[in-house]
Amino acid sequence: MSLLTPEEFERYRQCVADIDLPDAEKDELIGIVAQIMAHFVDAAFGETSEQIILSARENGAFPSSAECGKLRDISENQRVDLGYEGASNIREP
Repeated sequence: MSLLTPEEFERYRQCVADIDLPDAEKDELIGIVAQIMAHFVDAAFGETSEQIILSARENGAFPSSAECGKLRDISENQRVDLGYEGASNIREP
């Protein structure tokens, strides 16, 4: 399935006419660039497969989705003053 109409393909073929490649490779190059452009447009509107999957993971219907990747608020996870706790970056002889 091509993202480009035959008229668009012909217009882009004129843009790459001076490139020293066989016509089949030029057509493949045009198709690849069109796919890259389409991906950026999809990303701008939040419609890439990655964005859709991540959005689905945030859905409350999935178990533990709200807690996924979060540290619990317990004293072991709090910041500590390493100097006060006895940690040091200085080597002692």
